[in-house]
Formats: sequence, structure tokens, C-alpha cells
Amino acid sequence: MNSWILNIVFGLFPTFALGWSMAADELKATPERVVTSAADARQQQIIFLLVYGLWALTLSMWNWMRSESHWWIALWLAAGVAALAACLVVRSVGRRG
Repeated sequence: MNSWILNIVFGLFPTFALGWSMAADELKATPERVVTSAADARQQQIIFLLVYGLWALTLSMWNWMRSESHWWIALWLAAGVAALAACLVVRSVGRRG
């Protein structure tokens, strides 16, 4: 049971932290904003996907070292690879258009 709680908390932490950061930027006045253009928004998406992908791979390794269930290892490995692949796709789409 402890494994479930830790994996859910550790899995949701970067999602909420980065999401709150993006939402806080939306509430700022125009001169204070970090994201002022579509290119900035795309860069923020790339950073989010990169951070989440690396975090998910770290969770996969953490579960592997603790000899947790293979399901947790596979879940975080798949989430990490998917996020990093999405990062590359968003980056390549941004370069084309």
C-alpha cells in the first residue's frame, strides 16, 4: 500500500508544480509575464515534457531499485518515453511552422 501512495504522490508532483507555474504566469500582468508569444508557449511545453519525461524515468529506476512491482516500473518507463517522444514531436513541429 505504501508503494501506491508514494508512486501517486511522486508521479503527480511535477505535473502539479509545473501546471501551477504555468497557471501563475497566466495571471500576471502583460509586462511581467514569462510567456508572451506562441514561441514562448511552445518552449514552455517542451520544458514541461522534458522535465516530466525525465522525472518518470527516474521514478521507474527508483521502483526498480526498490524491487517494486513490474507494473510500476513499466508504467513510469512508458510515461517517461512517451513524454520525451512528445517533447521531440513538439520541438520538430515548432521548427517547421
